[in-house]
Amino acid sequence: MADTDALIYGIIHIGSSNLSMRIVEYKNINDIRIIEEVRKETSFGEEVFLNKKLSFSSIRRLCDMLNGLRQLLNDYRVKDYKVYATAVLREAENWRPILDLIRVNTGFLVDVVDMPQEIYYKHFLLQHHMKQLILEKKYDPADSFLFIDITSGCVGMTVWKNGALQYQHNAHIGTLRLLETFKANQRDSRDFPFAMAEYLHTILKPLWMEIHHYNPSNVILSGREARIVASLMNFKMDEAGRIEIHKDSFQKLYEVAGFLSPSRIRQKYKISEAWAMTVLPTIHIYKEILDNVFPEHIVLFGTTFVEAVATFYGAVRTKDTALAYMRKQNIELTRAIAKSYYYEPMHAEALEEYSHAIISGLGKKSGLTERDEVLLRMAIILYQVGKYVNLLNSQEHAWNIIRGTDIFGISDKEKDIVACIVYYDHKRVPGDEEEPFRVLSDLAKIVALKLIAVFRLARAMDMSRCQKMTDVNARVSGASFLIEYDSKESTALETWIFEKGKELFENVYGLEVKLERR
Repeated sequence: MADTDALIYGIIHIGSSNLSMRIVEYKNINDIRIIEEVRKETSFGEEVFLNKKLSFSSIRRLCDMLNGLRQLLNDYRVKDYKVYATAVLREAENWRPILDLIRVNTGFLVDVVDMPQEIYYKHFLLQHHMKQLILEKKYDPADSFLFIDITSGCVGMTVWKNGALQYQHNAHIGTLRLLETFKANQRDSRDFPFAMAEYLHTILKPLWMEIHHYNPSNVILSGREARIVASLMNFKMDEAGRIEIHKDSFQKLYEVAGFLSPSRIRQKYKISEAWAMTVLPTIHIYKEILDNVFPEHIVLFGTTFVEAVATFYGAVRTKDTALAYMRKQNIELTRAIAKSYYYEPMHAEALEEYSHAIISGLGKKSGLTERDEVLLRMAIILYQVGKYVNLLNSQEHAWNIIRGTDIFGISDKEKDIVACIVYYDHKRVPGDEEEPFRVLSDLAKIVALKLIAVFRLARAMDMSRCQKMTDVNARVSGASFLIEYDSKESTALETWIFEKGKELFENVYGLEVKLERR
């Protein structure tokens, strides 16, 4: 019988090789009970990667399968659920009609998860598992961990050391994307494994120097691919879905299976055709990693996307402290990105403080969420990176840099908001005539306008880069918004620039804003 204090919800994942659902009873991040789990293998991902779209017959089959899962939700009387899709819809050229047909025929609204978010969800759970293992003294907290997550579309690499994220990069070279690089007749050739290995090395080689800088002593290989590789080596994972292996064991597998065709892999290991297609590129990706990173320990974690999202969803609903920890990590990783270009840490910290005071002072009148403020903090940290390229048109350079960078923990749509804030840091009226604003959805445009308005006030308040203003607080008073501060120095420059830049804030929030020294 379900605990009345627990959350009960369902998570559905439309993946490249399977359609899965997990119904869980969630009390806390360490107490999750699986009520029901369903997984059906599909070939949708292969079809999309070959044809760039999903056929109408496949869409109908997908809708039929989803209706079956809906019936199961009804049978368990689960009214709280969420449907996610990853690369299979992300990569499909006809993704919009697919989403509409799913909505019309099943009633499900599908959240298409972009690649950085997909990696983020999995890392959230993996990091939690590793923290628990460190508490159990199975690993040294001072060690450096390299998390590897392989999806159909990319390889995510994340370095974690001393409880903090140090590095994150997503290489667009996943299992199906790797197969797609070669024609069908080429994949049947005896030379295919050698060509694939060379291609992989060419793509991933630029990353190794950066990763060597962190000297990872532990490599964590995760996902369903890790689980199936473990089974091919006749290893059984523990209750936590984990097993530590020696490189020699993997080398033996590579020597046997690394040069077999998918059909021969399927015959030899008695696995499905879909899994046989992904095993070969997975083995070669692992080989490339282990040949260039020299860990003391290799750990396979069978963590799946649906498992990770089911945990993350419950953590969000219960506001688990693990989320705050991850947000802190995201901000620190953003600082690391900024340091690679141009970054003034004291100036950024002052702007973070001032913007927080402004948003807190607005209270409910801001209409902003905690998540929105995180995006603003990221924009504050990154807004000067364009100066690394050229002081002239630095905002445009910054916009391009941010949009071209995988920022761990935020979606591509959120990244567009961050880039937009940076682009309009002190000049121009945001409008649809320019791409940085035009690419945003209507809702995102409202959020961006509000954050830009706050950013311009905060930026003006430290125009000298000397952090003159201290003990800043703000409050709404009737039709006015008062920002008060202490200072022992002249703040003429700041107040003059503030007056010049406050118009957008007043238009957006409908309040007359005043900056006053106490």
